[in-house]
Amino acid sequence: MRISKISEVFGSTIEGTPQEKVGDINPTLVKELIKDRGTLVFTGFATPLREFEQFIRQFGDDFMSYQGGSYVRQKVSADDTLLSTRSQFAREREDSFELPLHGEMYYTNSPPVMLWFFCERPSDTDGETTICDGAQIYEALSSDSQDLLAKRKLKYVRRYKDGEWQRIYQTNDLNEAIKFCAGNGLDTRVEDGGVLTTEYVAPGVIKSRWGDHLVYINNMLPVLWQEQQLGRQTSIVRLEDGSRIPEQLIKEVIAAQERLIIPMRWRRGDFAVIDNTRVMHGRRPFSDPKREIYLRMVREVSF
Repeated sequence: MRISKISEVFGSTIEGTPQEKVGDINPTLVKELIKDRGTLVFTGFATPLREFEQFIRQFGDDFMSYQGGSYVRQKVSADDTLLSTRSQFAREREDSFELPLHGEMYYTNSPPVMLWFFCERPSDTDGETTICDGAQIYEALSSDSQDLLAKRKLKYVRRYKDGEWQRIYQTNDLNEAIKFCAGNGLDTRVEDGGVLTTEYVAPGVIKSRWGDHLVYINNMLPVLWQEQQLGRQTSIVRLEDGSRIPEQLIKEVIAAQERLIIPMRWRRGDFAVIDNTRVMHGRRPFSDPKREIYLRMVREVSF
């Protein structure tokens, strides 16, 4: 069993062999690495899903469903908290596109603290999960962009037609959907035709849970990608006053991410934990329809 750094200041790997078990790893060591390095990848153990689920409970079992998420994930477990990274409704070709770097569920006031990813089956080629240190992204921005993000928040606006909000909020009761939104900091209004519109204002930069880092982490780029590349108006992001995100900020963020991004190349039974208060993640495109990566989100931890 060997521990190595992914980069000098960010990320670590614990590499074992199929003869070794992740259950033998000291959980205190794992907690310290999560707090210090932001991302921890477990590779080479060929861990079965059952052992993965047992192992991660040592680090918090306040698991979340994806209610209110940006799309409808396929559910793997009976309690709806072990999820496929695939959409429940998307066609296979739509599942294989590249996903820009983002923080998980930063369009609500209750994003998960930690994310666990498990590789049930890697893509034959490509399809890496990508990670990037949000603290390094923030440091790479110009003082003008840092100042902008310090003074002005982001606003996420989402519009769901009747028939769509039921899938997103996992209820057929409009009042229950509105109640869920209110409990997660979203303002709502109901428009003609049963369209549910939500608005959420959030900072683009936060303090990390561990290490006291200033971190660029949000959902800006995926939402801009949906609007600009796919032409969708159902989910948009603006500055809090409704004005568009400055092009200079977008260019700086993209340039920093392209320089700092790290691909995680999966093997069957590999898994990883991500500090969702520090680390952005995304995905490289792929063509293998059998690729299967699972996700478990942890709302809160005690360490």
